[in-house]
Amino acid sequence: MASTAYEDYLKAIFKLAEQSPEPAVSTSAIADRLGIARASVTAMLKRLHADGLIHYARYQGAALTDAGWTIAVDMIRRHRVIETFLAQDLKLPLAEVDAEAEILEHAFSSRLIDRLWDHLGQPEFDPHGAPIPRPDEAPVERRQMVALGSLAIDEGATVVRLAAENAADLRRLTQLGILPGQFVRRRASQPGSADVVVTIGRHERPLAATLAERVWTIRSASE
Repeated sequence: MASTAYEDYLKAIFKLAEQSPEPAVSTSAIADRLGIARASVTAMLKRLHADGLIHYARYQGAALTDAGWTIAVDMIRRHRVIETFLAQDLKLPLAEVDAEAEILEHAFSSRLIDRLWDHLGQPEFDPHGAPIPRPDEAPVERRQMVALGSLAIDEGATVVRLAAENAADLRRLTQLGILPGQFVRRRASQPGSADVVVTIGRHERPLAATLAERVWTIRSASE
C-alpha cells in the first residue's frame, strides 16, 4: 500500500496533468501545489521514480506510470466521492468540501468508497463538475470544454466544472450563482476593465479574469 505522502504526490501530479496539455508536470508546479520546497519535491520524485510510480528526469518533469496512475485515480475517486457525499447528503458549502475530503480520503477504504458511491446513486461528477472515475476505470473527460474567459462576446455556455480550488474563489462563484449546470453569457467588459462580465439569469456580474479562466463551460446557444 502506498504511503500517505506517496498518495498526495501522485494525486497532485494527476490533477496538474489534468489541467495541462503537457504530458509531464514540472517540479516547481508540484512544489507550488503542495507547498513544499523544490529540493524536497525532487527527492520524493526520485523515490517515486525508483518505485516505478512515475517517469522522472531532471528538467523534464514527472509523468505517472500505469502503476502510479492506478493509485492516483483511486485517490481522485475517493476524494470526489467524499466531496459529493459532503455536499449532497451533509449539505456542506461547496467552499468547504475540498478541505474536509483531503482529511477523510486517506482513512476511507476502497470498499467503503464503493458503497458510498452506490448510496449516492453512482454519480458521474463531483459538486465542482469534475468527473468521478468509476471503479477500476481512469476518468475520461468526455466533454469539449472551454474556459468562461475564452468565450466570445455575447456567446452563451453552460457551466460544467469549477476548477478553482481556493475556498474564497469558490465562495465568490457560489455567491454569483456560477455553478455546474448554470447557463451564462459573456458580455462586453467596461472600457479599461480587466474583469470578465457575464449574464447570469437577468443580472450582469463582473468576474476577475483569472477566476473566469478557472470556470469551464460547454458552449450553448440557449438555456
